[in-house]
Amino acid sequence: MRDFRLRSDLERVAVDGYAFPLGVERLDAPPPLQGYLVDFVASEDDEPDTFAFQVAISHEGLRDLVHDLFEMLPGEVSPAVEIGSVDAYRSIDVYLAGEPIFIDDFIRTWDDFEPILLEEVSLGVGATSEEPYFEVFLDAWKTISIHCQTDLREDVEAKLEKHGLTQVSRIWLDDAFDDIDPPYRMREILVMEDEHSPDLDELLLQLRADWGLQLDVDPSSNVDDGGRELGYTLWHAIAMAEPAEPRTGGAYISVWVTARSLDEAEEIIEASVESGGEWIMAAMYSIERVAHDERPDALIDLELRRHRTEVHQIVIDEWGEEDFPNGPGTPPSPGGDWGTPGGRLSN
Repeated sequence: MRDFRLRSDLERVAVDGYAFPLGVERLDAPPPLQGYLVDFVASEDDEPDTFAFQVAISHEGLRDLVHDLFEMLPGEVSPAVEIGSVDAYRSIDVYLAGEPIFIDDFIRTWDDFEPILLEEVSLGVGATSEEPYFEVFLDAWKTISIHCQTDLREDVEAKLEKHGLTQVSRIWLDDAFDDIDPPYRMREILVMEDEHSPDLDELLLQLRADWGLQLDVDPSSNVDDGGRELGYTLWHAIAMAEPAEPRTGGAYISVWVTARSLDEAEEIIEASVESGGEWIMAAMYSIERVAHDERPDALIDLELRRHRTEVHQIVIDEWGEEDFPNGPGTPPSPGGDWGTPGGRLSN
């Protein structure tokens, strides 16, 4: 896969001396106040008492502060990722690690993608440890949430004070965005040279693989953000496939299906990919639910209410040795018109 590259034509936005990540194109509201808030959180069930910090720091100081906070994490951590969703019935996709990983493995991947993780405003990334209980999470606006067991409060405050941060009365004004529509504008930060340039879906694929992340939903149900049961919905997936017979190349396979749950959708998609005997499912590049009125033209006759699991369309984009843009063993990103309702852009 090609290297991710940040655009070099972007001017960083700064408001009242507070510098924002490159993904912010405009802010028509007061910036956050540099400093930190801290609140005591009483224990529930078997969880310990904790202190919860919210921290804001102008972008020029962000990287060094994050590195210092990561140094407080122990030998094993559980990474987490939040990303703006393209799913029609969910606003945010949350991915959690199935099992803890070594801190060195977490940091290695962080270092590989750090320029993007510090600048992309549809993406939040962090890690949690159980012993001691400690969490560092860099949210989409690049403010930092810290949760720690009570005996670590002084250590956290010492780190924050080292970076010139003191306790403040607020981070964001409560009504900062109330009277402005829209109060901000986001933008794409990655270089997109052609249809195969790596995008946020490819970045997410890398993070999922390196950190063992799983989408934090019940795969056996089909509900929206409000918990409403949706029944049968339209799903679109791009599957990565390998040849069943040994040869160079592979394919990205677009599949449109009707299904009642993520489990059911993934099962029917894998069966569709492998049904002809030519391809073997390698990984799920992306999968999301699509609203009926956002279906592609090829499915214009699809009924609004559907009552059975069904495959509607399969499109295969095969690539061979001649399609390697970065040398042998480096497949291109999926390109072409898949009939999708939109990309994972933040604006």
